[in-house]
Amino acid sequence: MKQALYFSVLSVLLAGCSQFKTNKQAAPIPINLESHVQERSEDVKADAPTPSPKIVTGNTRTMLLGKWYGIRKTTDGGQKEWLTERSADGTYRVDFRFTAKNGDVRSQSEVGFWGVSGGTYFRIFRGWLTVDGMKPADPTNADHYDAYAIQSLSDNYFSYKHVSRDHVYTVKKMAADFRLPIIVKSESKEPLTFSF
Repeated sequence: MKQALYFSVLSVLLAGCSQFKTNKQAAPIPINLESHVQERSEDVKADAPTPSPKIVTGNTRTMLLGKWYGIRKTTDGGQKEWLTERSADGTYRVDFRFTAKNGDVRSQSEVGFWGVSGGTYFRIFRGWLTVDGMKPADPTNADHYDAYAIQSLSDNYFSYKHVSRDHVYTVKKMAADFRLPIIVKSESKEPLTFSF
């Protein structure tokens, strides 16, 4: 049963991964998206702490489907972007694009399962997508399971706070055809650890 589920998920994820084998340019990032997301992040941080909103799980789950884009500065002067795509079957894919202060760019794609229960959004990280296929993550690693308190959710923005790390993330809903420009490399070293 586990093996059948694994191969079903792997098939779906690899089908989505097929976009990486082309050199086709991705759509550009919309103008001012970084400032919109960062301004919204600052609004959320500036608000006084409030109790978790009363959220209808079914409605929240439907609202979270599709593509959501986030961007933030890193402590070393670089930038981190991510595009999370949540599917109705409970799987997700997140593409990361890291730009170093010196302009070097690296990318990473990760997959797993997601869900919502009340005011909590959660993810179970299952592995990395590479040009050679999926590299499974260690399911015994506690860092591969994340829970977030939903701070706010609208048709355009989603803010959520990591339950144990207290990091607040704000992302913007994107069109279905939006893609991050991804750098594809086949590297022999271990992919980055899950750091969303």
